[in-house]
Amino acid sequence: MRIHRVIAALAGAAGLLLTASPAGAEAAHFTDHYTVGFSEPSLTPCDPPLSGILTVQGNGVVTATDTGRTFMLSDNLHGVFTFDPDDPAAASSSGHFVVQHRENVNYAQLKDLRVTDTQHTAVHLEDGTNLPIQIRSTILISADGTVEVKVDSVSCGGQGGA
Repeated sequence: MRIHRVIAALAGAAGLLLTASPAGAEAAHFTDHYTVGFSEPSLTPCDPPLSGILTVQGNGVVTATDTGRTFMLSDNLHGVFTFDPDDPAAASSSGHFVVQHRENVNYAQLKDLRVTDTQHTAVHLEDGTNLPIQIRSTILISADGTVEVKVDSVSCGGQGGA
């Protein structure tokens, strides 16, 4: 699901609102409640992948703390979705989701920038089948600017893969 773009935009906005506090200064805190809603072309994460239109409605809370030595951001988003496949022979689906997004930065060790996402989704197919999906990913950014994006795991219907 393309919810990660929404979370990344919110994380960037939170980062702009919080500038690094001098050591020993009081920590800066930021909390915001938000809603998301969109419809856009998408691919399903399970085999076989299907193309179609994903419609999402959700609510979230983003919280950030900057101590001057560390920056921590936590974002929790939950909501409902529908997926209408391009192939008329494929079944439409709907369900609910929870996405947890975390960012941690140690300013003294900028090589230690880690962004993790965990997405839990319960898909309900038209035929009554329920399909749990879990996706875990990590982004690591080193001091030299190298970015490593890892999809740690994708589990569809209890069947895992890396």
